Amino acid sequence: MNNYLYVILAFLISLAIFFTMNDYLIAFAALILIAGGIAWAKKIDKRGAALCLVLFIIFGIGYAYFFNPGVYIAKNQGTVLSDNWFDALTWINQNTPGCTVIATYWDPGHFITGISRRAVAFDGASQGRLRTVKLDGVDVTTGTIQDIATALYTDNETLAMNILKKYRKECGEMYFIASNDLIGKSVWWSYFSTWDPVNKGKQSSYAFINLAQARPVVGQTNVVAYIYPFGNQQVVVKDDNGVLSAYLQQGNQLAEIERLIFANPDGSIARKVVENAPVRGTLYLEPLRQTVIYMPPELENSLFTRMYFFHGAGLNNFQFVNNWGGEVKLFKVKFDDTPANATFLGQKLECCIEEYASIHGKLVTIRNGTIVV
Repeated sequence: MNNYLYVILAFLISLAIFFTMNDYLIAFAALILIAGGIAWAKKIDKRGAALCLVLFIIFGIGYAYFFNPGVYIAKNQGTVLSDNWFDALTWINQNTPGCTVIATYWDPGHFITGISRRAVAFDGASQGRLRTVKLDGVDVTTGTIQDIATALYTDNETLAMNILKKYRKECGEMYFIASNDLIGKSVWWSYFSTWDPVNKGKQSSYAFINLAQARPVVGQTNVVAYIYPFGNQQVVVKDDNGVLSAYLQQGNQLAEIERLIFANPDGSIARKVVENAPVRGTLYLEPLRQTVIYMPPELENSLFTRMYFFHGAGLNNFQFVNNWGGEVKLFKVKFDDTPANATFLGQKLECCIEEYASIHGKLVTIRNGTIVV
């Protein structure tokens, strides 16, 4: 038998021992004995025996640093896509026309096209794509990522509708997904929405704060303070015989928060507004009072906030369709109510350009007759 066949045989035997016993040291020791025995029997020379050991060492390094970690991740990572997402995308596949476009941030784009079999406004491969429209004979160029980010960030439905119109297909059907992962990603879609070449963008985010304790207020009857600490500050929600107030506390100083949204005992949603409050923004008190969500002024009236947290309440063009486990919320985009003179694709945009400019700051870069946003 060729010497190298003995080398291969010894290597394969050691691998069999390794995968049977799942112990690298025992298999390595076995390989030394096998290779040594074959060399002693003069079936292979010392060089062949050394080759066996080198091959097994290379295998061990590859297994320890690459294969084994990969197996561990595969076993413990769980599915990338949750059941809620899968059910939502399956519903879209079974209940919408084939020419429907799904609009949301870019991250789930490939899942949507793969499971729902529907086109998306954009995905990871097209997030850098530009689009150009005519405005008074001048080409206005923006990025797709800024378009969709603005549809999430703005509180102006007309502006959002005119952005989304560009992405419809022939049948005009479009649905919008507001999902819980976009809460944490608000730092990015707010940044890209407000980006301009001069000032870059501004990041805004929601703050989730968990309840630490609920305790009676000393000296006051039937008054309970709910404490939500973060850093060296804390949010305090005061329940005074059913009348709620929200404060930001730092040290001994209490500053009331401008808006508080909470659930009444009958399940209806109520809002308390304090004019000229020192802390601007909205505090949303979750019905069980285990968590509060602070929404800064930049986000409190955004379309994403109104879709995800309030099921589209007050919106005319985004019709709530379904909710999958609080993770994925689907809205049908209704284009019929959009003014005829407020469209993209080379038509007039006067109704919204000032709003678009106010969101993006100084919209002033002009190159060769083209305004670049």
